[in-house]
Amino acid sequence: MKILVIEDHPKIRENIIKFFKISGYLAEWAFNWEEAFEKISFNKYDILILDINMPIMWGKEFMEKLRKSKNNIPVIALTSNSMLEDKLEMFELWVDDYLTKPFELKELEARVNTIFKRKDKKIEEIIKIWNINIDLSKHKIFDKWKEINFWNKHFLIIEFLARNKWTVKSKIKILEKVWWEAEENLDLNSTTLEAHISVIRKKIWKDFIKTVKWVWYIIE
Repeated sequence: MKILVIEDHPKIRENIIKFFKISGYLAEWAFNWEEAFEKISFNKYDILILDINMPIMWGKEFMEKLRKSKNNIPVIALTSNSMLEDKLEMFELWVDDYLTKPFELKELEARVNTIFKRKDKKIEEIIKIWNINIDLSKHKIFDKWKEINFWNKHFLIIEFLARNKWTVKSKIKILEKVWWEAEENLDLNSTTLEAHISVIRKKIWKDFIKTVKWVWYIIE
């Protein structure tokens, strides 16, 4: 596995690189976004470890630029901010996972391996619901042959409910699955999920996702 570490703090960068090399991984580093994009252009990496607080370009800007270039390489974000809103924003930008500083290198390795195993399965599956095709391998949704563009969280909500179609899922279960937060950390008064589902309904059709007793959702 080949890893690119994008981190401007010398000590943190050196520790991560040294740890992964000792563990048998191929690990390289980039100091800022310009160097990172140059290396990504000429090399194939299995995963990026990205410091959100990079110099010159903010990490969130980097993610927007990376995803707009149609590069779907998995990314683990490193952040010093533990606020829920910042975590949610990172996932909206197609970050696959995150760690809050300070962190244990063994935990970082475990998260890298989890993402790599998930990627290595190469799921080749299309879920069809009426005229909607949900391509799980390409992470895309089509209305017949026309692609419908969704943010990452929209897709994950649709994927979770589509995999469990005809089964109602609670707000808590969807938030846990899509936002990777334990129940005790969830703000159940937040309207974030409802706002995401509203966007999905507008882009597909109103009853694509049905609400059951206000806190349950289902795709039939």
